[in-house]
Amino acid sequence: MGTPLVSIITPCYNSGRFVHVLLDSVLAQDYPAAEMWVIDDGSTDDTRQVVESYKPLFIEKGYTLEYVWQEHSGQSEAINKGLKLISGDYLVWPDSDDYYATSDALSLMVAELEKSGDKVGMVRCLPSYVDANGIDYDGYRHANFDKEDLFEDCLFGINGFWYMSGGYMAKTSFIDKYIPQRTISTAKNAGQNWQLMLPLLYGHKCLTIKKYLYKIVVRDDSHSRLGYRTYTERKRKYIDFEHVLVQTLERMNHLPYDKKRKYIKIVRRNYRKEHLKLWLKTHVRTWRIRCMINKVKQLVNDKAGK
Repeated sequence: MGTPLVSIITPCYNSGRFVHVLLDSVLAQDYPAAEMWVIDDGSTDDTRQVVESYKPLFIEKGYTLEYVWQEHSGQSEAINKGLKLISGDYLVWPDSDDYYATSDALSLMVAELEKSGDKVGMVRCLPSYVDANGIDYDGYRHANFDKEDLFEDCLFGINGFWYMSGGYMAKTSFIDKYIPQRTISTAKNAGQNWQLMLPLLYGHKCLTIKKYLYKIVVRDDSHSRLGYRTYTERKRKYIDFEHVLVQTLERMNHLPYDKKRKYIKIVRRNYRKEHLKLWLKTHVRTWRIRCMINKVKQLVNDKAGK
């Protein structure tokens, strides 16, 4: 048996100024067999030129690098396109602005999966958080690193579960088994990590390598920070998230019907709470602002009347 191939799928959009950091971190890996697919979601900057310039370096390394462009359709559609193209035994899907922190990241994750049995669907490493300048950022989450049953943690975002994409490695055979036609939902705000992880986590273990192998870059101009500022945007996000979670659960044929109904009920209840909290937060803040404005107006009028 030859060396298992690692497939890397990276969706990107206008990533020309930072995707080179991820590409450099892949080239620095000591693992001998990898293919990388960069799926460009309609960039208007120099992303293509940057990625294409790395192709000779990947060939020299013994890796392959392919650039694929699509009309602006969202990350989930980019993941779908990439899933149809990969041929590796294992899959990682790092974001274009994150990167691997050590040269043995892929090797350590492959080694852990190679010695695991059929009860293990994925492995993950620990993430460290940095800002756009590479300076440590306080984003650490406390979690039980020995816990292996992470389905509910992922579904409900509890117990310090982290969703970093590139720090998880999945068995492609499990993707073929549990994700029909290698296709996930393409809702605009669809959580592709939920859709890839949940089917593999139910009934299977996820092992944690207790080393910080992946860096998550926290950018002030990222979509996650700028894309959900208004009440309408946040409400839309919650609607899409609920839809994606319910749809993902519905499509999991290996999830027993009674458990499926139970989980869907909890998901819907949780998002009703989120909608209520969002409404209260927004309208209470608006009411307070109006009260302050009225007080200022009254003070101005009182002063003018004297």
